[in-house]
Amino acid sequence: MVMMDLKEWSSQESNENKKCCADCKTTKTPLWRGGPAGPKTLCNACGIRYRKRRASSSSSSSSRKREEVVLLERASSVVKRQRWKMLGEEEQAAVCLMALSCGFVFA
Repeated sequence: MVMMDLKEWSSQESNENKKCCADCKTTKTPLWRGGPAGPKTLCNACGIRYRKRRASSSSSSSSRKREEVVLLERASSVVKRQRWKMLGEEEQAAVCLMALSCGFVFA
C-alpha cells in the first residue's frame, strides 16, 4: 500500500515538472533547443525553425558584407596584375616555379 502511494506521488510530481515547448506545446522531443525565451525552451522542430528564421533575417546584413569583400578582392587582383606586369620575364618564371613547387598552382 505504501508503494502505491509512492508511485502515485512520483507520477503527479513528474506531470508538474514536464517540459513543454514554448511554441507548439509538445512534451516529447529528442532534443530541447534554445529559443527567444531562453535555453531549452523549444522542441527540436521549433528550435530548428527559429534558428532558420533568425539566420535568414541576419543574412540581409551579411550580403552587404559579402559585396564589400568581393569589391576588395577585385581591387587586390588588379593590384596583383599591375605588380605582375612590373616583373621581368625571369622573375615571372621564378614565381611560377615557386607556386608550382609549393602546390599553390596545379598544372
